[in-house]
Amino acid sequence: MKQKTHYSEALAYLRDYCLRHGRLMHFSHGDIFETEGAAARLFGYIESGSFHYLVRNYEGGESTVETVTAGDLVGCYPYCLDGDPAPVTIRADKPCTVRLVSGQQLNQHFLQSKKAAQMALQFLNYRFAQLHQHRRQYYFTHQIKEE
Repeated sequence: MKQKTHYSEALAYLRDYCLRHGRLMHFSHGDIFETEGAAARLFGYIESGSFHYLVRNYEGGESTVETVTAGDLVGCYPYCLDGDPAPVTIRADKPCTVRLVSGQQLNQHFLQSKKAAQMALQFLNYRFAQLHQHRRQYYFTHQIKEE
């Protein structure tokens, strides 16, 4: 429960940062936010709409491992901070409005503020555990179906 509380605080902090410093962007259904394997660059707060996090499946297609909706954050975090390759593709599931900041901008903020760095770490720990759990569940389910 303590981990969830820290995540809520970090989510609120990062949401507020995006609302104060982000530029308003619109994504249509099917628009790509990030592409698996390409440099991750973006991070944002979803004001409306939803995004799917997608991974390549064994048949060469894409499978959804997570969906984020209005009120959540979107981006390949922490990969966007340094432009590392995105581990997933993020695609708009329906028209979306996002308050968008660059990963570079967010990284600079973390470097300048101890509180921001603490919030970033709390968010990172929770989101990493959550996303990897979704990916593990997908691959485990997929392997069972093939046997």
